[in-house]
Amino acid sequence: MNTPESQILALLSRRDGATIPQIADALGISIGTATKYVGILLEEGALEDCGKTESVTGRRPHRYSLRADAGWFLGVDVNDRYINAGLMDFQGNMHGQRIFEDFILDSKGAFARLSDILREVVSLARENGLRIKGTCLAVPGRIDDRTGDSYTWFYEPGKALARRLQEQMGIPTSLFNDTRAMTVGEYIKGAGAGTQNMLMINVNWGLGMGIVMDGKVYSGKSGYAGELGHVYGFDNQIICRCGKRGCNETEISGQALQRNLVERIRAGESSILSQRVLESDKPLMLSEIMDAVAREDVLCIDVIEKIGILLGEKTSGLINLFNPELVVVGGELAMTGDYLLDPMRMAVNKHAIHLVSKDTRICRSALGIDAGIVGACLVARYNHINQNNL
Repeated sequence: MNTPESQILALLSRRDGATIPQIADALGISIGTATKYVGILLEEGALEDCGKTESVTGRRPHRYSLRADAGWFLGVDVNDRYINAGLMDFQGNMHGQRIFEDFILDSKGAFARLSDILREVVSLARENGLRIKGTCLAVPGRIDDRTGDSYTWFYEPGKALARRLQEQMGIPTSLFNDTRAMTVGEYIKGAGAGTQNMLMINVNWGLGMGIVMDGKVYSGKSGYAGELGHVYGFDNQIICRCGKRGCNETEISGQALQRNLVERIRAGESSILSQRVLESDKPLMLSEIMDAVAREDVLCIDVIEKIGILLGEKTSGLINLFNPELVVVGGELAMTGDYLLDPMRMAVNKHAIHLVSKDTRICRSALGIDAGIVGACLVARYNHINQNNL
């Protein structure tokens, strides 16, 4: 609901405070109207008076900002092998983050475990006197954030996943695609702050992309824009998780990294993970490979570099299409830093049109593993402010 109160809250969510004349000017309303609704929001506890501003001449106006403890927002980033949860206050500051590693998304009891984690986090927040106004779950796959349906995980016809979880927690709940949540986080609070045209590439167990065009996160007609991982890219006959063959994700992703590394070890190549692969039936985890890369394992680094080259080849096409000012690379594989990004940049230099790519910067995620929860919290806060349920 686009009320004067929600407009003021939305404005202050993007600023570190403002005076009534500044609010009136930004929203195109009279000073009297701005004064009236700022007063209402002060009474409701949504705003705080930060005191008089510095002024050389004339009467010094008061500056107002969102009140940090007016409400809290829970962001939950659901990954293939763990869940990351965090809280944001009303001003947009993160105050807590916790990783739950006893979770496997494609396991039989995944929904029950997800529900338990959500109830645990909400209960702990309430015990500490925090009023959670809303939550947003960043989930991989096809997510309709308009209806709260997940068509990839936990789908139940006629009952949206967001509604099922909201009934369990008792707080407003929304869903967002995980990569798009990362895009929101990086665009507003991370590497993309201040940009207008940005691509966010999420190289995790899968491969996804978020798009910012002219200062707005682009979702497409039905909300599914950015399926870079499921664009046909390789004549390898490998069946993707989506059921198609040869998708980009089959060669550029954490699962591709795991598969290629295990194949090369079993073919006789040496790695500090060789014994782990050859003597255990347990699947190799991405975290183990990241640790091996950090320990400068030559084989792991070589596999990462080859993925970086392939990623750069695909990114060069994206740069030619979108002409972005920034490409942010996030996800677990981005934690390898220059081992992934240097070969990616070299491939971009080789394949992209220089006139188009020369103004494009490629960098690693500034928020790292927390990009998803920061974005999810921001989405939850945005939903609350625009519904104006104070």
